[in-house]
Amino acid sequence: MDMSKQADAAEDETGKQGVYTVQALDNAISLLMLVADNPDLGLSDLSRKLGAGKARVYRQLKTLEERGLVVCSEPNRTYRLGLATLMLGAKASDQIDLVATAKSFLAQLGEELRETTQFRMLDGDESVCVASWEPVRDVRVQGLIGYRRPLHAASGKVFLAYLPEREQNRILSRTPERFTSNTLVDIQDLKAALAQIRRDGFGVSRGEVNTDHVSVTAPVFQRGGTIAGIINVAAPSDRMGDEKLQLTLRRLKAVSRDLTAAIGGTPPAA
Repeated sequence: MDMSKQADAAEDETGKQGVYTVQALDNAISLLMLVADNPDLGLSDLSRKLGAGKARVYRQLKTLEERGLVVCSEPNRTYRLGLATLMLGAKASDQIDLVATAKSFLAQLGEELRETTQFRMLDGDESVCVASWEPVRDVRVQGLIGYRRPLHAASGKVFLAYLPEREQNRILSRTPERFTSNTLVDIQDLKAALAQIRRDGFGVSRGEVNTDHVSVTAPVFQRGGTIAGIINVAAPSDRMGDEKLQLTLRRLKAVSRDLTAAIGGTPPAA
């Protein structure tokens, strides 16, 4: 058999998710994502979580390490993402039009308010920070790229408010985690809060995840009125008095409308 045909046949036999899946590559990507979500694990723990043999995982780690995608930390020989992933992330961010467009809006809003701004997108049942702007201040909220939030607390409630009812009910069927005494965990209270967010067009969180933070969040919509992401302004609670809150709300709502228009989106029908 021709060598290229042999390779094609081997790929077809090992492609569990479709004819064009290369299983070895799929396994390596799974390993890379595992390292991303669980830094500082060693070979044994990575192999156990993947359900794969140590020899195979070790070969994959060495390949990823040679390409700069992971680094091995001594003396415990644990693994973290390498610098090459940072470059990939930066290039991906620039290539995703929505994220690239959002960055200028975040900077404008952040500079006006002198507080941290974030753009978050939905990833499964969580929101993830994909772009942020931070002021040059000694005390500020950190906008960490890649940081995840559940949908039942703080800014995540704005995502939840604009999801289809079936999706809302599925997520609310699980027991919500309480982060602080201000976290809403009663389902009826949560549903009332979601209804209020839809009526107001924004959400305010006072210490729902971190007791020292106040955040204000507004939705950004894509074509057809479905939610594309959220813009969030977060500040230490002692800097977010009533006057600052009202200013933040006015500017946040205006910027979220402008970003929705910039990406060709439309708000949902009332």
